[in-house]
Amino acid sequence: MKFGFIGIGNMGGALASAVCRAGNAADVAVADHDKKKTKIFADVYGATVADNVTVASECKYIFLGVKPQMMEALLHEISPTLRERRNDKFILVTMAAGLSVSTIEYLCDRAFPVIRIMPNTPASVGEGMILMTSNEYVTAEELDEFAEALSLAGKVEQI
Repeated sequence: MKFGFIGIGNMGGALASAVCRAGNAADVAVADHDKKKTKIFADVYGATVADNVTVASECKYIFLGVKPQMMEALLHEISPTLRERRNDKFILVTMAAGLSVSTIEYLCDRAFPVIRIMPNTPASVGEGMILMTSNEYVTAEELDEFAEALSLAGKVEQI
């Protein structure tokens, strides 16, 4: 899988659906604590149902769509799996308000590739404005691929 979404609430679900609508549904895995919501999403968009560890072990772009106060527990759960992916490139994507790239690195206890995005609610209807930044471990080509995947959510701009 190329795109994995952990948490498909309002914003995570909007971005996951945009990636699916962009023709990537076969490459999308979704995980959420609400298993019913996950199944409905997968049925509607053609994504694959997964769990957090599967997303962390198999996806290139790992969207961390949980509330900021839940991020530490999530990263504690998936960090061992991420550390095992030594030769397999992946990128953590965070949209948690108030958590910087360096905070995500700190919570992982290691500097992984990270893209931080700030989407807004019009992304749910394809009219959003998504600002993104990254650490030095993300290439320009990966940022371009990432922006293209989110293009149906709205405009994607690097800051």
